[in-house]
Amino acid sequence: MSRWAQLAAGAAALLALAGCGGGDPTAADGDFVAIQSPDDLTGGYLQATVAPGMGTVRATIYDGTGKTEVASFVADAPGAALSFYWASAPGEETRIALRDEGGAPYTYELTSNYTQVADSYEPNDVMAAAAPMPEGGQMSAYLFAGRHDAANDPAAYDDHYRFAAQPGALSIRLDDVPANVAARLFLFRTDGSEVARVSSGLRGGALALNPPAVDAAADFIVRVSLWAEAPAAAGAGTALPVNFTQPYRLTVSQAQP
Repeated sequence: MSRWAQLAAGAAALLALAGCGGGDPTAADGDFVAIQSPDDLTGGYLQATVAPGMGTVRATIYDGTGKTEVASFVADAPGAALSFYWASAPGEETRIALRDEGGAPYTYELTSNYTQVADSYEPNDVMAAAAPMPEGGQMSAYLFAGRHDAANDPAAYDDHYRFAAQPGALSIRLDDVPANVAARLFLFRTDGSEVARVSSGLRGGALALNPPAVDAAADFIVRVSLWAEAPAAAGAGTALPVNFTQPYRLTVSQAQP
């Protein structure tokens, strides 16, 4: 039995399940709710809650096709509510399948709420789309990537920024790194050739990059990226990953000769 519904962010859906607990059907085969994220520039995250019901609810997140499982979460006990979250790319569809762990018929109510990650420098995931550094050489942005499919590609977290440098010493700092990620800093010329890099295996660790002194006025590109694996894009409970909500701080400064 397949029941397809469109759920706008912040709305609620009410479905009755008739003993779908057996086996492990995909969202395309069983009852599910399709949630469409807004088509904004940055993407964001959704928080969903299944209200307390008669059974022990399991929520399984699938991609837009309903065939590829992203994550699955189960309530702590019969009759308990269940909350979970996931990252979303702009305009992305996600399918949520709910079932009772014991296979009993029951009614559930699912609500969801979408929050856009307020990063005004996106989209800047590739060097060709590098965002200009603001006057003063300091800005804040997010090490966040909306999930584009079932995989969570670390390259999707890359942020690129372009700035003009004069002859002299150059200093680049990355501070306020979220505690759940380890970061890297790269400096490139605009032709893509690498000038310098620094990395840290320490999650939440600040970085300082001190490349060779600039000998002639030129434009450069700094890249902020992940050092290790991508952080979780979905989870259970109410505690969101720090990189969803905490921006890093990037500073480019130069001492003139």
